[in-house]
Amino acid sequence: MFAFRFFVVVFLSIVGILATPSNNRDDLQDKELAEIKEMVKLQSELIQSQAEMLNKYDQRIGEKQSRTRRVADMDNNTAVGFYSRLVSPHPLQLGQHQAIEFDQIITNVGNGYDSRRGHFTAPVAGLYSFTSTVLLASSNNHNMHISIVKNGVIVGLMFSVTEYDKGTRTVVLSLAVGDMVWVRNNGNELPNIHGVGYSTFSGFLITPYSQ
Repeated sequence: MFAFRFFVVVFLSIVGILATPSNNRDDLQDKELAEIKEMVKLQSELIQSQAEMLNKYDQRIGEKQSRTRRVADMDNNTAVGFYSRLVSPHPLQLGQHQAIEFDQIITNVGNGYDSRRGHFTAPVAGLYSFTSTVLLASSNNHNMHISIVKNGVIVGLMFSVTEYDKGTRTVVLSLAVGDMVWVRNNGNELPNIHGVGYSTFSGFLITPYSQ
């Protein structure tokens, strides 16, 4: 606003000078007139620069608002989470590297968990959290070594050695669409684990990755 007012004042001054009769105009020094013209030029360039800067700011704000809306829409439409329990058989004796099929599904938003195989398959790419708790029913000289695996690679371990002892593990994983996570017997031991809801497996999407 100050630059605009200054421009107007200088412009009117020049108009007044140019409208002055030639005999009076000679009283004005050429240097002063040149300085005024230079100031007008500089102010005009400043105004143009500020206008371009404001346009860039407007574009950036628009882009940020658009990204914010996309993320909000994604968050509202991509809820993923499951919670399942091992109910039967009870007790369950695990074979070597056997996947635990937590058969009772309590929650399965996004339909990522398959109780027939005990696998969770990521329906969307994102950052996920998974937790499993397994209760050892009886040792029978078999320790319990349980692992959480991603695509067959161990990412978390649980261990129990005494009856009614439990192992719990939480992992946070970055998953692409189609990546799988499940819980399995990790070693050659053949432990008996509790069913009837004492052993559980759950997970949820923390945040999706933007497309």
